[in-house]
Amino acid sequence: MTDTHSRWNLLADVVGRSLDESTRVLGRLTQRREEASRKLQTLLDYRGAYRGQREDAQRSGITADRLRNHQSFAATLERAIEEQSDRLTEAQNLVTVCEAEVAELQRKLHSYGVLREREAVVRRTHARRVEQGHDDELASRMRAVG
Repeated sequence: MTDTHSRWNLLADVVGRSLDESTRVLGRLTQRREEASRKLQTLLDYRGAYRGQREDAQRSGITADRLRNHQSFAATLERAIEEQSDRLTEAQNLVTVCEAEVAELQRKLHSYGVLREREAVVRRTHARRVEQGHDDELASRMRAVG
């Protein structure tokens, strides 16, 4: 039984190390996601401000060249927003996958702990039964002698 106990300990140790590494990776991925979100928000804010500037310029009069420049820049800004939005979606997907991996490793680690404890209970029960058997045998011999 001790051999099985050491196997549970080995498995728990391996899963524990994997869990530690996955948790570190999750932390890095979460930081990347948050950075992608901040960048996207910055671009969205800039787009809003730029639209306001363009509308002010149109109200006060704007040349055709300046209007084309504004429109060209707005199109470039929209592409940047789409790309950053894609990066954010990708980062979120990676975080979701890693969170599932961490949850699975936590479940395994807990399961190995439960199995280790069950095995310890079985070992203690077996040891008590063996000891009780010895006590019963000793008591039987003492009655036979006595």
